[in-house]
Amino acid sequence: MASTSAGNNFWLGDLSSGEESPFSDEEENYDVSMSEDGEQSEHNTETEQEWSESDDDNSPQESNDRYFIGKDKTTKWKKARPNLQTRVRSENIIKLLPGTKGDGRHAKTEIECLNLFINDAAIGVVTHCTNIWIEKNRNHFQRDRDARNTNETEIRAVIGILFLIGTFKSSRKNTHKIWDNARGSGIEACYLAMSEKRFRFLLRSLRFDDYRTRDERKEIDKLAPIRELFEICLNNFQNNFIPSEYLTVDEQLLAFRGRCAFKQYIPSKPAKYGIKTFALVDAKTFYTLNLEPYVGTQPDGPFKFKNNGEDITLRMVQPVEGTKRNITGDNWFTSLSLVNKLKNKKLTYTGTIRKNRREVPSEFLPKKNREEYTSIFGFQENCTIVSYCQKKNRSVILLSSMHNDDAIDSSTGDQRKPEMITDYNHTKIGVDMVDQLCQNYDVSRNTRRWPMVIFYDLLNISGINALCIYKSNNPEKVIKRSNFIEQFAWELIRPQIQVRSTVLQLPRVTRQRALTLLGIDAVIQPSIPATTACYVGRCAICPRNKNKSSRVRCAKCGKFACKDHLKSVCTDCDF
Repeated sequence: MASTSAGNNFWLGDLSSGEESPFSDEEENYDVSMSEDGEQSEHNTETEQEWSESDDDNSPQESNDRYFIGKDKTTKWKKARPNLQTRVRSENIIKLLPGTKGDGRHAKTEIECLNLFINDAAIGVVTHCTNIWIEKNRNHFQRDRDARNTNETEIRAVIGILFLIGTFKSSRKNTHKIWDNARGSGIEACYLAMSEKRFRFLLRSLRFDDYRTRDERKEIDKLAPIRELFEICLNNFQNNFIPSEYLTVDEQLLAFRGRCAFKQYIPSKPAKYGIKTFALVDAKTFYTLNLEPYVGTQPDGPFKFKNNGEDITLRMVQPVEGTKRNITGDNWFTSLSLVNKLKNKKLTYTGTIRKNRREVPSEFLPKKNREEYTSIFGFQENCTIVSYCQKKNRSVILLSSMHNDDAIDSSTGDQRKPEMITDYNHTKIGVDMVDQLCQNYDVSRNTRRWPMVIFYDLLNISGINALCIYKSNNPEKVIKRSNFIEQFAWELIRPQIQVRSTVLQLPRVTRQRALTLLGIDAVIQPSIPATTACYVGRCAICPRNKNKSSRVRCAKCGKFACKDHLKSVCTDCDF
């Protein structure tokens, strides 16, 4: 497996060519040795660890000239590096090359790439469950037409509108301002596809399961309200793309402050409150391969699993088992037992490790008298551990089964960082980049229903994954992500605009503009009122105060007209 010292900028270009990086220069250069101090949370990912007197008091002193001894007094780390005159280890040889697979190979256009993830099965589930909910609540409306059933064309249009609004960074904007075009500031494709009232009604009514059987399913699964749709999208993520050799496992926090039994508080995150989701992301293309929302302890049943870092990591990497990829994680996930278990699955691991782990020798802990920019290495047959001192009294400890030497990255100059550290810095950004990309063109709207938060996240990730597929199948094309999203959003909305352009009850100007957007060269003529049994009517041209009646209609428009305004045609129709 090749070194990753090429840097972040090359990888960012894989996804965002033609578009500025969502990271500032300062953020792109941020590395493991520059963590900021902050308030601690359960998922504490601070990489630099500070010296304390208790570290020396509780540390064993059995280390000798050949080995470092861990705090558990059984784990041994060789001080001498292994013989490097050997062939490349089998776990570092990639045979399954990255790229599209299955149906993903045949997706060439923007909408074809998106339909790989938001496919007919996903749309069918949303449509069916939404109609069940609408039928239940129809008696709350005075008019049946205000609560009429939806269809797959309309659901696709709703999703397209969400994506389109996201490209304008207006996902949190009041819908009235988006639909109101009195001053030319509205988004035309939105109000041509459906009315604001209908859009708001559909968002309120969106459901992803049959509410009639939900209580029964919640007895074994807290994620029951969206489990079926979530599994469909997750299978689509895994069936259409082969990731690169470097993957990142980390957490997301989906902003949410409503009622939810498994809502989390993480003060280090911008949103602070929300739904925690673990993700497995390609560190080069930022393709999301696996997701798992954290719902706490599940009831007894098929969805009950352990929620420690090791077990979560083993579940997250199931789609890439046996593919000889490297997994990068932070110190919440990392342990020596995890590295050994991943080794059995033909995967390597690189990640920071907490100083209180029993397998870490006392020599690797932060020391007051340790010289800056120095590294201490320890070796085992399957992995290597390093302690790097960036500042006085502080050091970062990293464990890797991908590296088996004590190489120093010459590009770091006087800082003399080990290659293990620089490789970790280059591969740890996968999930963080996906968060940044989701925020750039976020489709999420304010909601008090937590299943909608997960639904919006699936849409955001589907848009990013679709772009990965598109760039893999069209390497010669350069397209901005915003233009890519606008294109497939329009394809989602177009069929609904075609349907609505045929509704005679809509204003003629609206229908005419819809035909223009669709590229249909046609002029909608004014409608002629149907002839009624009334033989006498008021002149349509005279002022109401005159109230002139007539028995004669205009031969062209069918309106009543008095003799003063009647020639061969009425004065309104005269050219």
